[in-house]
Amino acid sequence: MFATLRSRLQNLLCRLLSRSAKCAQHQQSHQPLIKEINAAAPSPWQHLLHKENRPYLVPVFAITLFVVLMGMILWTLQEREHEQQQEALYRDSAWARQKIRLGLARRQEYISSLSRNIANAPPNHQIYRAVAQNILHSYSEITEVPWIDNAHYVYWQLPTDLPLTSHFHTANTKLLDQAILDAIDSARINKKPVYSRPLRNDQQEYFFYYATPVLNRGKTLGVIGTLYSANRTLNKLIPFELTEDYKFTLQTRSGTVLANTSFRPLPNGMTSYATTLDAPWDTLILRATSYPPVSNLVHQMLMALVISLSCFLLWCLWRLWHQNQERQIAQQNLTTETAFRRAMENSIVLGMRALDMEGRITYVNPAFCQMTGWSESDLLGKTAPFAYWPHMDMEKLKHYLTLTLQGNAPASGFQGRMQRKDGSIFFAHMYISPLINQHGKQTGWISSMTDITESKRAREELAMAHARFTTLLESLDASVSVLSPANAELLFANHYYRQLFNGQARGHLELSDNKFDLSLIDDDSCSFLEEDPDLPASEQVRAASVARGMYLRMRNTSAACEVYLPDLRKWFDVRQRYVQWVDGHLAHVVIATDISARKQAEEMAHRHEEELQFASRLTTMGEMASSLAHELNQPLGAITNYCMGAVTRLRSGNTRPEDLLSTLEKTSAQAVRASTIISRIRGFVKRSVPQQRQVDIRDVIADAVGLAEITAIRQSIRIVTDIPIHLPLIWLDPLLIEQVLVNLLKNAAESMFDSKTPHTTRLVKLQVSTSDELLSPGLLLRVIDQGPGIDEANREQMFEPFYSTKPDGIGMGLNICRSIVESHHGRLWVENNANGKGCTFAVLLPLQTLNGTN
Repeated sequence: MFATLRSRLQNLLCRLLSRSAKCAQHQQSHQPLIKEINAAAPSPWQHLLHKENRPYLVPVFAITLFVVLMGMILWTLQEREHEQQQEALYRDSAWARQKIRLGLARRQEYISSLSRNIANAPPNHQIYRAVAQNILHSYSEITEVPWIDNAHYVYWQLPTDLPLTSHFHTANTKLLDQAILDAIDSARINKKPVYSRPLRNDQQEYFFYYATPVLNRGKTLGVIGTLYSANRTLNKLIPFELTEDYKFTLQTRSGTVLANTSFRPLPNGMTSYATTLDAPWDTLILRATSYPPVSNLVHQMLMALVISLSCFLLWCLWRLWHQNQERQIAQQNLTTETAFRRAMENSIVLGMRALDMEGRITYVNPAFCQMTGWSESDLLGKTAPFAYWPHMDMEKLKHYLTLTLQGNAPASGFQGRMQRKDGSIFFAHMYISPLINQHGKQTGWISSMTDITESKRAREELAMAHARFTTLLESLDASVSVLSPANAELLFANHYYRQLFNGQARGHLELSDNKFDLSLIDDDSCSFLEEDPDLPASEQVRAASVARGMYLRMRNTSAACEVYLPDLRKWFDVRQRYVQWVDGHLAHVVIATDISARKQAEEMAHRHEEELQFASRLTTMGEMASSLAHELNQPLGAITNYCMGAVTRLRSGNTRPEDLLSTLEKTSAQAVRASTIISRIRGFVKRSVPQQRQVDIRDVIADAVGLAEITAIRQSIRIVTDIPIHLPLIWLDPLLIEQVLVNLLKNAAESMFDSKTPHTTRLVKLQVSTSDELLSPGLLLRVIDQGPGIDEANREQMFEPFYSTKPDGIGMGLNICRSIVESHHGRLWVENNANGKGCTFAVLLPLQTLNGTN
């Protein structure tokens, strides 16, 4: 061991000497540059050999020598241990490779013996199956043994449930995997056993297929296949005592890992050795990686001893160094303070300039030089006129300098143009104050200069934007006004507002209908967005919370409405809200647009719509005239017959008054019937103002069905209703909804009459139910007929104006119906019945509208 250590120390010294020689040559080649650097600043060696640091040289040298020697000893021991591990790794890898080769040879011999027995004896499947079953039990790495003929069909196989299902089907089926087919064909042609290339199943497990030909007198009868699991083979053939110390990996030359003896993770930097397996797997590599060795107690104790001694020596050196540091603290503090003040002056963005009592420049900071473009040497000691004064403002700047030297400089400073060295002009704002020394005596003037070019340009752009915005507001054809709610003072009004109201606040109040949020007005006694720095922190937090709440209420206090001003005879669309004014207080904004022309157009359209609805009802009555005449003739004829009968009986003189009581009652009933028909017709066709009220839908349906039945009965059509017992009241115009139902029921009856529907199925059904299809609860009215239905291509056109499927129709009925339903905030649609017979018109009306409640 000591001989090895001595040889390694000699090699290390030789390396150090060679490197020293190279460093000497390198230093000679750069000797001029080194001399220049040494002349500029002291070298680290000169600093170390300073008289204040000489007491540290001995302990530093001792510690360095001790650490180097201990490091060399530990490094030598570690290298020796590494060599021993490497030798053991080479030896054990060769042993593992030999074990794999011998194990595979034994199994190949066993398979070859089975092949010879099959070739030299009559085929007896049971005996061979028993032998194959013994192979599977003896060698767990073999997962499958089939007997395959020359046509790639399987005579038999063990086990039956194959783990590699992608390579085989069930027994007596053909092989599928090309790698297995290649191995079988190679073994059959070359008449010797062949291994296939690695195979992988769905579980990402690798296999090898070993094909052994069955030869009888030189003729190949088939192949005995053997499927090896790569992972099981590696774990079965390598001894346990090797897998305890090493992790073996079977992989291809491209680096694909086929099998592992362990999944235990390994740290980086572990020793490994790879060797190529000879026959049969000469294309595979067996890699052995050593596990981390057991901790070496002697090595660790030696390392701890070295570290402890080094720490002790360092502590001794630190104590000596600490004493010297205490003496240098004062000098370092002074240097740091000076450097800090200098850094502040150099890093400040304001230009600083100092003048003496005679107006001579005594100091400028880098920011001032950067602003003007002149260096410090160009400015120091100079008197007026200065180099950064432009010629066009020379007299003005001289006047400012005279005021400064007289002590009359304005406290707010002054603004002016300055000229850079390159001739460019910039605007600057300069503040001047006296320069007082440590004795309280004024020695000059100190000035701070700020470049305000960008801020001045921003103010000018802001003024131009304000002018454009004011021009835009003045040119609007809408009234814009801003009012202070606290004192009703008009803060702003555009040209259109002043033209309407002569710039008076009453116009704002009339447009807003004198509606203000009093809580916002009361809180507006002070600016709710300004902070008072004199308030305590808790009061400032509370004030900020109140301001946020007021701001949210202010944003939500906005409205849009239509206002009519009788004095101007105009309608206005008014939009108003609260905003924060420029002074921080609350202001009320009103924007009013003249909509008088639109209101007149809407009123005219509304009148036309009412006339159209009335004309539609008259048209419906005209179409029903013959049916109404027939319906009225029946009760009138019955009344005539009853009256003539009563007269005849009275003339005979054999009738008592009480005998005519039943006849008079029947006459009265027929008169009531005729009166009911006439009252319904009168109520349907009368001109009235549309008015929504809370009604019972059953009454509206009864009137509509009564009118529709007049025509339906003559056409042999029955109208039936399906109405729940308990229905809520609904807000609607009963006359308009009755018109919709009469139109739908009449159309349903006419569709069945025109299509020659059989009398047994001539039925119109009116169903009523509640629905939640709208945003609020509603009533659903469905008119169901048994007619020909609706053509899908024309379903959307049915509600368009002047579209009709009747030869004599004008096409306005359904369009008016949809307009009426939509004016009630409902829906009207049509759909064919599911049974293919007829269609259904559905009317959905909300229980709650803008004019009513539930």
